[in-house]
Amino acid sequence: MAAASVTSSSELPECPVCHDGNQEPKILPCTHLVCKKCVVSWLHKAGVQGGCPLCRAPILPPTSRGQRDLDTLVNDLPTDLATMALMDSHNTLSGQHVCMICEDNTAATSFCLQCDIKICKDCVKTHKKVPGTRKHVIEDLDKLSPQRLAEINRACCNVHDDEPAKVYCSTHQELICMLCATTNHRSCVEVKAITDVATEKRRELEQQAQRLRAMETALAAQVWV
Repeated sequence: MAAASVTSSSELPECPVCHDGNQEPKILPCTHLVCKKCVVSWLHKAGVQGGCPLCRAPILPPTSRGQRDLDTLVNDLPTDLATMALMDSHNTLSGQHVCMICEDNTAATSFCLQCDIKICKDCVKTHKKVPGTRKHVIEDLDKLSPQRLAEINRACCNVHDDEPAKVYCSTHQELICMLCATTNHRSCVEVKAITDVATEKRRELEQQAQRLRAMETALAAQVWV
């Protein structure tokens, strides 16, 4: 059985501190991405006033420096969901191509995007006959990249994988469909349309980039003094 044809480890995003797979990457105010465990570990050593391990820019706002629950403070930092989705997709497509329905280690040739499983040729035929799965999108494993899988997974509801995600729940950090928004998440504090959330995140990143450029300018001025 052939191993999955996926992005090599050297091409995947990694934490610049531990150089490991970037699990739960946090977006620092300076726009650097550092995995959550490294941010927590760094602040435990440097204290809540500690700066980014790469550029020393402040990580936490001054108002939080009297608090000691670093896990909670770091958890409140924005998470780079795109990088998380890419890492999850890479892990899904890695390893051996074995059918996840059959019980005899049959070689898998395809991937069902709705069921999120590897399947063999015979299971593909069955998939296309059963009413509940006949409309599922099935792609060749050799042609499916982690990038494409990540894009598709981010566009689907976390609960109903055959429904497109329309809104984002900030409370649970989940992409959900309209049905979930009106049932399981109707009491959540903040549920917004994905387009609105994307606009807000882009604005935040632009502001962070402006702050970073200002810091670079100020640092350059000090160096040349």
